[in-house]
Amino acid sequence: MDIRCPICGEPWDFDCIHERVAELYPGASGYGDDGKYHQELYDKFYLPVKNDFYKRGCKALGYDHNEIHPNKNTALLSSMLMDIMGDDIDGIASELDDAEYLGLI
Repeated sequence: MDIRCPICGEPWDFDCIHERVAELYPGASGYGDDGKYHQELYDKFYLPVKNDFYKRGCKALGYDHNEIHPNKNTALLSSMLMDIMGDDIDGIASELDDAEYLGLI
């Protein structure tokens, strides 16, 4: 599933935020010294990147916005869903997928 840039509406694979975390913080993981995964450890890296995407869209991922064919309606819907659903990025991606299926974007 895709998430959409809240500025230009460009589709991004859901994993783009994890990929950007890996670029910015090589070796970042959620595994503690005990060898177990702890979400709060990974969130220290993930949440700032996700929040930056919510604010700056494509630019947060190191790319420029699609200025040739921006889709303002899709960007507006994406931005509204990010405001409403907050940290539920899975839900945002699902709602955007439904909107695309229904021909709304």
